[in-house]
Amino acid sequence: MKRIILLLMVLVLIVSFSACGTSQSPKEDTGKSTTENTTENKTEDATAGTSETDTAKTDDPLYFVYVSPLLSHPIWLIAKEGFEDACKELGIQGDWVGPQGISPEEMAQLVDTAVAQKADAIITQGLVPAKPVNDAIAAGIPVIVVDGDIAEAEGKLAFLGKDLKKQAKLLYDWVASKIPADTKIVYSIQCAALNAQVYIDQNKYIEEAFSQHPGGAELVNITTSEGDKMKGTTEWQNTFNTYPDINVAINVTADGAVSCARVAEEMGIQDKVLIFGVDDIQETLDLIRQDKIEGTIVTSFYNYGYQATYWLYQHITEGRVPEQKFNDAGTIIVTKENIDTYAEQLRQKVDLPPKK
Repeated sequence: MKRIILLLMVLVLIVSFSACGTSQSPKEDTGKSTTENTTENKTEDATAGTSETDTAKTDDPLYFVYVSPLLSHPIWLIAKEGFEDACKELGIQGDWVGPQGISPEEMAQLVDTAVAQKADAIITQGLVPAKPVNDAIAAGIPVIVVDGDIAEAEGKLAFLGKDLKKQAKLLYDWVASKIPADTKIVYSIQCAALNAQVYIDQNKYIEEAFSQHPGGAELVNITTSEGDKMKGTTEWQNTFNTYPDINVAINVTADGAVSCARVAEEMGIQDKVLIFGVDDIQETLDLIRQDKIEGTIVTSFYNYGYQATYWLYQHITEGRVPEQKFNDAGTIIVTKENIDTYAEQLRQKVDLPPKK
C-alpha cells in the first residue's frame, strides 16, 4: 500500500513539473527567439533581402513636386506642360502646386509640405525664401531652382534659367539699334516684386547695360505689378503721365508688356515708346506681330518643366550631376524678324553628363 501511495506521489510531482515547464517555456523561448530572429532577419535583409527592397523601391514611382510661383498663369502653364510630359515619359508621380497670385510665403509652405510628404525631388522658382529650400536639401531631397536663382540655397542640384546679363545686353543692343547714339534713353522698368532677388538682379544688369549709351540713359522709376494685370496697367498709366519723355519701356514680368502696349495705344504714344517684355505668352507675340511691342526676351519655360524633371530623374537613378550650378535655359530676344522660327530651339533638351 505504501508503495502504491509513493508511486502516486511521484506521478503527481512529474505532472506538476511538466505543467510548470510548459507554461514557462513559451515565454522564455519567445523572448529569446524574437531578439535573435530580429538580428538574423536584419542580417538576411542586408544580404539576400536587399534585392527585394530595391525591387520594391524601383517599382514604386518617384514622387516629384513642382512649386510654381503662379499656379495658372499662361507662361507657367508652359512649364507645367513640360513637367507633365516628362513625368509621363519617366513614370513619375508629379504634383503641380503654387499660389494663384505672387506669394513667397505660400510657396514656402508648399515646399515644407513637399518635404513632409517625402517628395523624391522638388522644382521651384526664385521667389521662394531660401530657408524651406535649404530644409528640403538638408532632408536629402534634390532641388532644382528655375527662372530666378536662390543664391543662399548652395546645396541645390542646379539653377536652370535665364541669363540675366545676356538679357540686359540683348535689350540694350536692340534699343541702341533704334535710338541714335546722341539721343538720351529715358526708360522705366516694371517688375513683379521689388524685393525679390531675381528682380533686383534683372534691374541692376539692365541699368549697367544701358549706362554705356553714348547719349546717356536715365532710369526714371521702377514699378511693380505683383502679377496683377490691373495693377500693372495702372502703374504704366501713372508712369507715362508723370514722365512724358520716356522713350523705352521695359517689362520684366510676363504680363507687363501687354498692359504697357495697351496703355501706350490709349494715350497715343505707341510710336514714340519702344516697348519690351519677357516671356512668350500669346498676347505678347500677337502684339509683336502688330508692331505694338518691339520684342520680348524669352527662355525655355517648357524646359523649366521638362529638362528640370529629366535632370532630377537622371541624378536620382544614375547619380549624374550638372557640370556647373548655373545653366542658361536658352536666352534669346524674339522680334518680328524671328517670331515664326524661334520656338523649336526652346524645346531642345540637354541631358546631364554621364556619371564619372
